Amino acid sequence: MKRVKKIVALLTMVLVMTNISMKADVVQAKSIDDSKLLETPSSTVSLEGITRGKLLNRGTASVTNNGGGSVNVYGAVIGSVVCDKMILELTLQRYSNGSWINVKSFSNTAYNTSLLTKSYNVSVTKGYYYRVKAACVAQKNGASESQMPVTDGILIN
Repeated sequence: MKRVKKIVALLTMVLVMTNISMKADVVQAKSIDDSKLLETPSSTVSLEGITRGKLLNRGTASVTNNGGGSVNVYGAVIGSVVCDKMILELTLQRYSNGSWINVKSFSNTAYNTSLLTKSYNVSVTKGYYYRVKAACVAQKNGASESQMPVTDGILIN
């Protein structure tokens, strides 16, 4: 009987600790303009092409807290085939006064490739949420496919 009580006590303790741990991991996220405001170190979104297998396989956008008031802005255009032209436009945005404001933009073009990736480190003002919007375009023989991934906002302190 003592052994059963010990097992029940142990299982109860494990359940309580699991519940506490799960509650600690839950991030209260407010959704603004299709982006959540998170207190995580990074946010990445990858969208597959609607007509996957034609030109554009995937478009990716990412924002990462580098620490010290710096973020990394990353984007990728991944083709299913070698394309005549790939375009990647990245826009870093800050959430302020109820809306997203453009902070910095980057535009990149590559020819005769199936992959275009770019990464930039940007100094930002602490105390705000930042997100990345990407325009990912693949073109071949006059046809064009695109994706517009947008990350969630991450808090930079």
